[in-house]
Amino acid sequence: MNHKCGFVAIVGLPNAGKSTLMNRYLEEKVSIVTHKPQTTRVNVTSILSADDHQIIFVDTPGILKPRYKMQEVMASFITNAIAEADLVLLLIDVSTYTDAMHPTIVQFAKRAKGKKVVVALNKIDLYKKNRLLPILGETSILFPDSHVVPISALEGEGADDLLATLLDNIPEGPKLYPDDIISSEPERFFVAELIREAIFLKMDQELPYASAVIVEKFEEGENVDKIYAVILVEKKSQKPIMIGKKGATIKDIGTQSRLAIEEFLGRRVYLELHVKIRKDWRNKDVFLKEAGLLKH
Repeated sequence: MNHKCGFVAIVGLPNAGKSTLMNRYLEEKVSIVTHKPQTTRVNVTSILSADDHQIIFVDTPGILKPRYKMQEVMASFITNAIAEADLVLLLIDVSTYTDAMHPTIVQFAKRAKGKKVVVALNKIDLYKKNRLLPILGETSILFPDSHVVPISALEGEGADDLLATLLDNIPEGPKLYPDDIISSEPERFFVAELIREAIFLKMDQELPYASAVIVEKFEEGENVDKIYAVILVEKKSQKPIMIGKKGATIKDIGTQSRLAIEEFLGRRVYLELHVKIRKDWRNKDVFLKEAGLLKH
């Protein structure tokens, strides 16, 4: 039997459902998911292995117009993922479609020329099926050589059809990773992401976007792992909000993230969180490096 193996870059606007889809295929939480847009900040690699195929998914940040240095870095992650991918999987949220495709998607169609693209029309569970025809028509015009598959990443509808389409469009080749590896990211990365997810779920407005998480120490123990992490905020006024009255907010964030980390790691965890101020960290290379968003 011929074996297929390829890199698939998952791209789309913020909140299109990219992380939800990847988690569904992996049957594991490899990308954090919240109701807030721009939750994903870096490329997250996940590996789906079977006897006859291996797909290396790269979940990317949402496509947006950068407003500060961190978003410029996020945009570069998308560019790199597309350049290195064998196949681009574009997710379009049909629940936000009115009478025309989002201008960013129109721009992306020009940018993606020369790349093999599969388009998934996501969130059909939130959209009347008989209204899909105009979206299908416009998508076919924008991406004339692409397969278009309606899906619900959340409910699973169309997910098998989409997977079959992806397999049809990736090259033959041997496995690049062992079968038991589901991601190339280290455990510390997932720990920081799960803490950040708890912040996104707990905090309102701008504060989740103005925060970052750094795992300063990760000590594996015989009975319990000890994790010491820092939450960065941009302004002096944000620190007491993140901590909360008598430490209630930071305690809730700690409890929620600790339970998620224990579930992910499959072992007991002691988690200690502190809040530090890094003024305007989203615009400064030194702090972006500290937060793991800049490698060089």
